[in-house]
Amino acid sequence: MKQKALINCSNLKDNELINYAQNIFSKLTGNTSFLTPQPTLQALQGLITAYSAAFVKAIDGNKADTANKNATRLSLETALSTLANYVNLTANYDLVKLESSGFTISKLPESVGILDAPNLKIDYGNNSGEVNYEITSTPNASGYIILYTPLPAPADNSLWRSKTVSASKGTITNLPHETKLIFKAAATSSEANKMGQYNFSNPVERLVP
Repeated sequence: MKQKALINCSNLKDNELINYAQNIFSKLTGNTSFLTPQPTLQALQGLITAYSAAFVKAIDGNKADTANKNATRLSLETALSTLANYVNLTANYDLVKLESSGFTISKLPESVGILDAPNLKIDYGNNSGEVNYEITSTPNASGYIILYTPLPAPADNSLWRSKTVSASKGTITNLPHETKLIFKAAATSSEANKMGQYNFSNPVERLVP
């Protein structure tokens, strides 16, 4: 995944947006990496000025002042989004150029590796052939894999039945009733999935009703 200038700035507070936009204007002024910005820097400065004035007036103003502030903010956000698209296209993923634009740059996803083994709890379900599972929620986990098999359990994990889930709590259905099964679970990540390696919880034995 390559980095780029972030297009959406709607998460910024009103006063933060003013500073953010003004910094972009300053960084792009005279920047030889971006010679033909769209919109123009003159247009951008005009939108910043209009929004700044509307923001100040709305602090102690009426509903109409607030509505005008919101409208001028939207105009500025739209201009910044268009400008970010221009920056991304022109920089063509050149990080030095991107950082010189003043825009916030997207972060590369961090590698989380193979996650630690979680704890697993298995309880009886409401119906025959069901059990409820609860796995310790693991930060950075993309999901969870639950393995289960009748006793005696084979040493090879590939011979166990498996269920991949996104939630750390849930129900496993359609199990053989009145059968003693052994369960274990692991947190998944993109790296663990690619390597097929997981740290599994301690096994839990349950007689399925």
